[in-house]
This record gives sequence, C-alpha cells and structure tokens, in this order.
Amino acid sequence: MKLEEEKTNYNDVIEKLQKAEDKSSAIVETINEIVELKYSKIIDELREEAERAEIDSEFAKKLKLRTLSKEEKSFYEKFKDIKQAITTNQIDAIPTTIIDVTMEDIKESNSIINDIVEFAPANVARWITASKNGTFIWGELTSKFINENDLKLTLKGLNVELGKLSTFLIIPKSIRDLELPYVDKYFRAVLKEVMEDGIVNGVLVGNGKNAPIGIYKKIDKSEDGENKDKDVATELTNFSPKGLAAAKKYLTNDGKRSIDRLILVCNPSDEADYVAPALYDAEGRLISSFKNLTVYTHSENPKGKAALLLPKKYTMGFSGLNIKEYDQTLAMDDADVIIAKVYGNGRAVDDNTAYVFDVTKLEEYVPSVKVVNISEASAPVI
Repeated sequence: MKLEEEKTNYNDVIEKLQKAEDKSSAIVETINEIVELKYSKIIDELREEAERAEIDSEFAKKLKLRTLSKEEKSFYEKFKDIKQAITTNQIDAIPTTIIDVTMEDIKESNSIINDIVEFAPANVARWITASKNGTFIWGELTSKFINENDLKLTLKGLNVELGKLSTFLIIPKSIRDLELPYVDKYFRAVLKEVMEDGIVNGVLVGNGKNAPIGIYKKIDKSEDGENKDKDVATELTNFSPKGLAAAKKYLTNDGKRSIDRLILVCNPSDEADYVAPALYDAEGRLISSFKNLTVYTHSENPKGKAALLLPKKYTMGFSGLNIKEYDQTLAMDDADVIIAKVYGNGRAVDDNTAYVFDVTKLEEYVPSVKVVNISEASAPVI
C-alpha cells in the first residue's frame, strides 16, 4: 500500500503530532501510526499467516521462513524497540546478509532489474567494473604469453557507498510480538519495495551526484557534479535491418563485441503510442528483424526517450544500511525525519551499452504489398 492512498489519514496523524504537548512521545507514536498506514496490507497478511501457521504445520512449511543467523536475530531484537530505533545515537548496522537476500527477492520479482543489473555483494564498499575488447592473443610459440595493452581491459572503480536510499524502517506494533522470522519477512518486504523503485530510478536516470549514473547519462562527462545527458539519436525510425544498423553498431562498440540479445526500455505511454505499433503487425506478430528483443516499460523512464540495452552490463552494489541518528530537539515538519539509509551506487561498464534514441520518431509498421501483373495470355479462360 502506497502512502499516497492514505493521504487523509496521514495528514490527520501529522496534525495530531503538531497539537501534542509531549513531543518526544508523540513523535514515536506518529511514526508508528504512519508505518501502520503505509504497510497495512503486508502487516495484515503476516499476522494472518502467523495465526494459521500455529495450527497448520503444512502451511507453516509452505511459508519458507528463513532460519536467521545469530547476527540477524540480535539485530531484529534490538530493532523491535521503536524508541531505541529512533532515539539512540546509532543502532547496529543491518547485517549484509539481509541486504543480499533482499536483492535476491528483487531479482526474482522484478524482471527489468534482473535483466539489466549485475549486483555486487553487499559486504564490499568498492567494486570493479570492466569493459574488455578481447580475451585472447595469437602469437609466436616463444612470445610473451600476454600483454596488458593488447587486451585493452578497462577497469573502473565503483564506490558503492556514494548514494543513499531512504525509507521508514520501523517495526510496527502490530507485528512486534510475532516471531523473528515474520519480523524478518516484514522488514525485507519494506526494504524491497523502496529499493526496487530506487534501483530502477538510479539505473535509468540517476544523475551521478550522490547517486548512481543512469543509462541516459554519460559516464565520464559531468557539469556541476551531475553527469551530462547522452545525445539522443533520431535515426532509429523502424526495426528493420537497416533501421537497427546504427544502434547495433553503437552497442557492439564499433564491432568490438557481439550482440545476441537486446533490451528496450521505455515509458509505458510511449510503448503504447510508438514502440508497439513499430514492433508488431496488425495481428500482434513481432516484425522486428532482431527477434531476441525484450521490451520493458517503467514509469521512471522519461517520456520521449527510450534505450536499447545490452543485458547485465550495469553494475550496482549496496554496502550497508544504518538508521539515521535522531535528535529529539530537531523541529519536525513531517515524518520523513525518521529514516534509514542504505548506501549504494551503480554505473554501466561503458557508455556504449545503452543506445538512447527519440522514441517519438518510430514509425508504425506498414506491411509492403506486392502487385503481381498477370498477362492476358496467361489469364484463366472463363
């Protein structure tokens, strides 16, 4: 459940906070109420699952609850105390195993992320991305085995602690009395929801300023701390062999790598107006000359632009998560003061892994009609 769906209740909660005399206690209760509103659906589901599992062992097995490590149990025990989670100087960092499991959840449920992103393990703060033009060398039998310059291997460092994704990560009263595996399930569901949207936003349009570098941005060119937009190609108007030639040449890095699969990502409205009419005939058959093409739509993709991508050429990592230090003397305009921060970053291995084009230039597919002239001499006699 999105917070916007409960906007009226949300405003009521904030108004109650503003009128409260004991601000410290009211802040704690306000955060709990907002979390209960925002995630009411999953809270209800978890409570129902827990109640049924107590009397149905077979159902309990189907839930596939995780067996928590000692470190994870310790973290959740401390985190269940809402006052400690908010008012202590710094709660323990979330175990990286929870982040890794959440990443697996995201990959299983979100195809666009699974197809595009290669995740670095959560227990590293710096990751290496590499773009290579070759992995072999022919030479004389007695020659030196390998030459670094011949391989042309480009290594780039990725600091996965650069940016922060923020969310409410308070364990609500409604599930605080459940066993820890259910608390874990709730915690990861909330983390997954926030990280999913944040990951797609970063991969597509991240500006590189305390954030990932999105595919629509140039990797090595920036201005005022933000990476510059890539040039938008206008020559892609159809998906015929000639129409795709410029895009395929760009993605092969001028012939230095092969392509066996392409991903097209666009805004949902542009898919309806331009992409689908250019890709399919009247019967819904794919008419693109490149058959191994997967189309994804996402609201985070800017309208008017689309990109052809190579799969798994974007690296993203998250190094850890902490609860933001909170000072009760701070003025509180809204509940977003209480947040958790997961540190991460991302970038493609090189600019040529994403071909950005003006999607509005795509033309509707019109089948060609061949006219066969039948001479009078060969015409059938009636």
